[in-house]
Amino acid sequence: MKVEFINPFVSAAFMVLEKVGKTKVTKGKLCLTASPIEGKDVNTVIGVTGDILGQVIYCMSTETAQKLASTMLMGMPVEDFDEIGKSAISELGNIITGNAATELGNNGFCCNITPPSLFMGKEVKVSIKDLQILVIPVLTDLGEITIFVALREADQ
Repeated sequence: MKVEFINPFVSAAFMVLEKVGKTKVTKGKLCLTASPIEGKDVNTVIGVTGDILGQVIYCMSTETAQKLASTMLMGMPVEDFDEIGKSAISELGNIITGNAATELGNNGFCCNITPPSLFMGKEVKVSIKDLQILVIPVLTDLGEITIFVALREADQ
């Protein structure tokens, strides 16, 4: 996987989480993993199409999702992770991926993103076929978000 595919997601995640999540953000150690990936309690999957193909998956604990959703909703408590909370977290993934896609476009890779799909539950596994999967741990004051990026250049 090309580094020029990864950097837009790292920079977009930092920018969006700092602005929307109003939190300090640091990056953990990047590594590769194999499919299937082990999700967490709350998992948002977004596809990437066009010059670049693949998936980006945002995984976090329910507690982190509740804190992020509450912050995004201007402090409204999200005690039960209900439809409003799920919508906020789906939109967070959408905003990060959309910003990354814009940066990729500025770098000459025309791509689109699919609407987010949110999956919840313990021991969720997501299979990604025939792609390297990069793990980007993102540490915030609200909790950890693990971003899995699996992208490749489309066949010409």
